[in-house]
Amino acid sequence: MGTGIWAMHSIGMEAFRLPIPVLYDWPTVLLSLVAAVLASGTALWTVSQRGLKQAQIVYGSIAVGGGIAAMHYIGMDAMRLPAICEYSPWLVTLSVLDAMVISFAALKMGYSLRTRVPAGGWRKTGAAVLMGAAISTMYFLGMAAAKFKPVAAMQGGLDHAVRVSTLVVLCIVLVALMLLCVVFLSARLNRVFSEQEEQLEENQVLVAAIFDNMTEGVVVMNGEGKIVVRNKAANRLLGIGAEEQDYGAVTRQFEAFHLDGSLVSPENWPTARALRREYFQNYAIRLRNKKTGEMGAREISTSPMPRRPGGEFQVLVTYRDTTQRWIVDEARNRLASIVESSEDAIIGKDVHGFITSWNRGAERVFGYRSEEMVGQSVRRLLPPELEEEEDDIQERMLRGETMEHFETKRVTKARKLIHVSLTISPIRDGAGKVVGASKIARDITEKRHLEQQLHQSQKLEALGQLTGGIAHDFNNLLGVVMGNLDLVERQVEEQPVVRKRVKNAQEAVTRGAELTRRLLAFARQEELRAKPTNLEHCVKNVLELAGRTLGAEIRVSAHTDPELPAVQVDENRLESAILNLLVNARDATPKGGSLSITTSSRVLDQGHATVQSGEIAAGTYARLSISDTGSGMTAETLARAVEPFFTTKERGKGTGLGLAMVYGFVKQSGGALSIYSEPGIGTNITLYLPFAEVPAGVLEETQASPARDIHGIKVLVVDDEEGLLEIATTYLLEAGYKAIQARNGRDAMDMLKKQPDIALLMTDIILGDGMNGVALVQRAKEISPSIRFLYCSGFPADALADLRVLVEDAPLLNKPYQRAEFHTAVERAIN
Repeated sequence: MGTGIWAMHSIGMEAFRLPIPVLYDWPTVLLSLVAAVLASGTALWTVSQRGLKQAQIVYGSIAVGGGIAAMHYIGMDAMRLPAICEYSPWLVTLSVLDAMVISFAALKMGYSLRTRVPAGGWRKTGAAVLMGAAISTMYFLGMAAAKFKPVAAMQGGLDHAVRVSTLVVLCIVLVALMLLCVVFLSARLNRVFSEQEEQLEENQVLVAAIFDNMTEGVVVMNGEGKIVVRNKAANRLLGIGAEEQDYGAVTRQFEAFHLDGSLVSPENWPTARALRREYFQNYAIRLRNKKTGEMGAREISTSPMPRRPGGEFQVLVTYRDTTQRWIVDEARNRLASIVESSEDAIIGKDVHGFITSWNRGAERVFGYRSEEMVGQSVRRLLPPELEEEEDDIQERMLRGETMEHFETKRVTKARKLIHVSLTISPIRDGAGKVVGASKIARDITEKRHLEQQLHQSQKLEALGQLTGGIAHDFNNLLGVVMGNLDLVERQVEEQPVVRKRVKNAQEAVTRGAELTRRLLAFARQEELRAKPTNLEHCVKNVLELAGRTLGAEIRVSAHTDPELPAVQVDENRLESAILNLLVNARDATPKGGSLSITTSSRVLDQGHATVQSGEIAAGTYARLSISDTGSGMTAETLARAVEPFFTTKERGKGTGLGLAMVYGFVKQSGGALSIYSEPGIGTNITLYLPFAEVPAGVLEETQASPARDIHGIKVLVVDDEEGLLEIATTYLLEAGYKAIQARNGRDAMDMLKKQPDIALLMTDIILGDGMNGVALVQRAKEISPSIRFLYCSGFPADALADLRVLVEDAPLLNKPYQRAEFHTAVERAIN
């Protein structure tokens, strides 16, 4: 800049023409160049200041303007010519002021345009033209201030005077232009470099900000495991302080685990392996803080850092915190595991009813594999008659409704119809739009079966209650008829025709008594004399008796376990039940077939149908199974098989009490009965019987008591049925006893108080005045502790629970009874 101003001055001086020769003192000319350079330097230094103030611009403009004026007048002083130069004071002053004003404008403009206006802009170009014109104006004002007066000789020293030729001027111009070009290029380059430096600084600041604000931890280590550079995220993720330089502090603070939970030793950490030139990308690892026990997840990537030849080996390690994703993945995996391991079918479907997910529970319930159902319509599972049901489900799903415990039917892969309970919930996207549904299907077929069994059991229980009551009343009537027939029989011994009719009536009464016995067996109100019984012997005995009955067309096979422990049942009733089942099997195979009898031990757990339905307690039982290859039973027949009087046989060929009696006997014995049948295939009937606590065949040895003299022994007979009361009194009197009658418990108590020598109390269990036979016996013991007693009853339903206790405490005479049974029971009770 100074050289350009000086060149302008020099060229201007050369343009000055005088009619005399002019020489120039070159040292003085160089001094004027120094003045120009100093002025330019002052100007540039001033505008380069940060936050330049107005006063600083004024001081700078005085220095710069004075320097330019000094350059001009020093250049004028370098002239050597035969004349004296005089100056106009006011023009000199005006030129100096002009230089200072020009400098002020130049400094202010240069400072204001330093950064806000791009290089080469029209404002900077205009400013340069303005400054050049202003400096030229100052120069011509200076020249106008000079007045030359000719003299005879050259003025000033001529030792260093030189003549400035056109060539010199040209060289000055070229040098000035070259210098200006160099300056321009330098300025341009300087600006470029400055901009690059500023950009570099900005980039460094930006990179530093990004580096420190990254969520991923970044660590640079040297070959010795020392931390060279790390960001704030690395400090946070690794739990190390800003002053810590040893990476070993991380391994001392944390334990690392693989995804499978196995421990990672410190020498096998990805960072340690990276120092051995083994690199990884997104290596998943779990970190546990040894102090706090906090568990976190990280993904570690390692790579070598680029280096100059001979430079230090360094490793770049990045850490990504994946704890939240790990927690979500773990929760998702646990949920997926729960869904997959669920016993229920969990199915996902879209809004069009096409299946999108299918768990193992669905495979178990419906039989289809996942690849067979995903992408298929859910209608594939519907029976034809329920096609419209899915349309209703789809409509409710699209409305966002939830269906809970909706019971319906579905079809499995094996085309089996099952009962299911459905819970259907809509699935929504982020915007709340229904995009599908999740369906939980629970197979309740077994539950329905158990409910039906329970319903059947309750129905049979109700029938038993009704049947027991009817049989009890019927027994009382039969007892009156039977007793009177016995009495009449002796009075008509001389009349054969009448006696024959009495015998026929007695046989009818006996058949009626057997019928009521079967009814009581079904109602579980029959007297059972349970004892340890060998099941194998019972089966053999029945097969020997039923051999001819079954016929040659039926092939019978028995597979009994001789080591099977004894069962606690009434042996006679068990053989009768087996015989009933064999006869039913024979009737089911009129054209011949096979019949199989097996015995074994069976453990019934909580999952067994009979245990779940409450028919029997879990435990170990003897299993007696009778199977035939007969016609089988339909589901409707099977549901009513054990109902009394229900039969599929022709009229007159069955009473319908066979299975009912077996059912009642097994239930009363503490066991259970199970029937399985398929039409056209056959039937299997299984009896589960309780084991005895003592082995079969072990009998208690008892010494027979000596016969007691019964003449005159008082027996109190208590019964609310007048006919039975009269018959019992007659039988007693015939045998030599002294009989006393009472119609109810209150009368009986009066008799006991009045006649304390009563030896035997014979009472019905149910008495009309509200005091039952059990309470009467207990009151009688209080009055006469030595009194003997005998129960007589048809086992009504409301005394069943007490009855089982009574059978153990005292003898029991079943109604209706015959004379011989009556006398035997009384003798046992007396003795």
